[in-house]
Order: sequence, then C-alpha cells, then structure tokens
Amino acid sequence: MISVLRIGDFARRAGVTVRSLRHYEELGLLRPEWVDPDTGYRWYATYQVGTVNRLVALKELGFTLEQCRVLLDEQLSVEQLRGMLRLRRAEIQQRIASDTARLDEVAKRLTSIERGLTVTNSTLEFKPLPALRLAQVSAEVNDTVEIPTATRELFETLTARLESAGHPLEGRGIRTYYGRPDGSKIDVATGIPVGAAADPIDGLETVELDREEPAAAVVFRGPPDEIADAWYTFEVALEEHGLESYGVNRQLFIDAPDGADEWIVELQCPVRDRGSGCAG
Repeated sequence: MISVLRIGDFARRAGVTVRSLRHYEELGLLRPEWVDPDTGYRWYATYQVGTVNRLVALKELGFTLEQCRVLLDEQLSVEQLRGMLRLRRAEIQQRIASDTARLDEVAKRLTSIERGLTVTNSTLEFKPLPALRLAQVSAEVNDTVEIPTATRELFETLTARLESAGHPLEGRGIRTYYGRPDGSKIDVATGIPVGAAADPIDGLETVELDREEPAAAVVFRGPPDEIADAWYTFEVALEEHGLESYGVNRQLFIDAPDGADEWIVELQCPVRDRGSGCAG
C-alpha cells in the first residue's frame, strides 16, 4: 500500500513550499499521486520526496525547469544524462572563468586608482597652460569608454599622414579631450605642436588652444591602459582643493623610458571653483 501525505505535510517533508509544489504540477514536473475529486485536496506519495530532492538538486546546479523535466524523465539514458551534466559543467566552468577575469579586472582597477591617488597628490601642480597651435586629427565619441579606441585610431591616422608629408612623428604627440557642455559628445584629438609660421600639413586640421590660467597638471607614469584611471584620480585630487576641470583637457606625452609598457605623460586641464559652471 502506498503511503500518502496531504500537500502541506508533503511540502514540509520534502523541504519545499506548497507554492513550489503547485508550480511543479502546473509545469508537469511533479503531479500528485491522487487528487480528491470532491474536495480537490492533493495527496502525494512519500516516495515522491526523492523526486523533489532530485529536482531541487538539479535546480541548484543551474538547470532550467525544462531541463529538469528532461533529466527526470525515466526514459533518459545514462549517456544522455552524462552528456547534459558535462554540458552544464562546461557552462559553469566558463562562468567561473568569466567571473575570475572580472574580479582580476576589478582588482587591477583598484590598484591603479590607489596608486594614481598617491602619484596625483605628490605631483599635483597649479600652473598656467601655454597657448598651443596644433596640427591634428580629431573625432567625436559618445562616452568615455570609447576614448581608448578612438585615440588609438587617431594616432595611427596621424602617424600615417605625417609620414606622407615628410614629418615623422616623434613620441605620441598631444591628445586633447573636450566634453561638450550639453553632454552630447566628447571631442577627442591627437596632434603635434607647430609653429605659427608653419605651413598646413595635408590631411591635418590646424587648431589654436588658448593660454589657460588657472590650470593644473599631474605627471603620470605607468601602463597606458591606466591613464583613464589617472584622469579620474586627477579629478578627485582637484575636488579636495574645491576645484573642477573644464574646457579642453590636454595629455602631453613626455617619454616611454621602459618601452611601450610604461609611459610618462602630463595630464593638464583648466580649473575653476566647483559649482561655478557646468563642467565641460
């Protein structure tokens, strides 16, 4: 004789909620052993506790309820079960690898920011920025995350056009960034300083940067991919002085003494009292 329990007692025995049992029934995953036709009361056999335990275990492994249905099918062969479990194992391993990579990136960014704050606070200098005449190539981006790709492409274009004009580029030039006041775009450019009497260079636009005062600068030394964090810490350092950057920010390449893996650059920007206007 089959031993049966009412739905509430069965739910407590199986360690699940009555709501879950009703949901499993709706999906055809676990049907009551018997439903009283007069009262509608649901009765479950005690042996079905094992089915619930397997279902819960499969869910904890990350299988969907539809996959659980297949895995609980008595007709499923051992080889089919083994294949589904191997696939799930591969999915979990991939997720772990992705999460580990993200954790490494977070740790890297934290280290970069902490190091950047130390460097920024030790090299922060308030000084006027000179007027500059630049021959450059430019582009517009929608967000700061697009800047690295844009600057890389601009540098390649600048290098090619200077070589064609017989002016080989030395170093990495000067990069400028201007966030439009309405927040719509960021103007990004890479160029070289040219004298007032210099002839225009084919394929390059000539722009004039005004002298800026007051202004601030910090020296960054480290991997190029950490420069974005250096700009962030630069802004944090300015906040401590009650200031903010605005207008055209400049990034002046100084040297790469240890090769391409480490740069020395000076980050420069006009400054003003915080809250005195919309940062640009």
